[in-house]
Amino acid sequence: MKNLKSVAILIIVLLAGVFFWKSRTPPAPSTPPTPSVTVSLSDKPQIVSTKPNPLNETIISAAEIVEITFNRPLENVGEFKVRIEPKIDFKVELSSDRKTAKIIPNKPYQLGTTYTLFIGPDSKFDGVGRWGEEKIYHFKTIAYRGV
Repeated sequence: MKNLKSVAILIIVLLAGVFFWKSRTPPAPSTPPTPSVTVSLSDKPQIVSTKPNPLNETIISAAEIVEITFNRPLENVGEFKVRIEPKIDFKVELSSDRKTAKIIPNKPYQLGTTYTLFIGPDSKFDGVGRWGEEKIYHFKTIAYRGV
């Protein structure tokens, strides 16, 4: 009986020691959760204004500079994928915050002509990458009426 008591005490001491040491062992390091790459609606690139406003279906002068302002900065001029049809030569300049793109014709637009401006889905924005959508505007230049 004395042996049985000794064995029982030994088991209790061992179990107490295991629980004591287990509670003192620091938890295993956990891997931090991988941040998900989700873009909220407020972060998604959007056009916030145009000049002239509205740009779509408007009449502009032959030398007018068209401006498109976004809620996010573009990566750089080369990543603003824009074209105009019928084809004209133009250059693009970005504002200092890179949120406004100015489309400047190298020569005046043809008078009385309808143009289509395409902003491509491959345009890239800081922190977001590709825009992923296309925006199309139609505008017309004033017609020559003669003197």
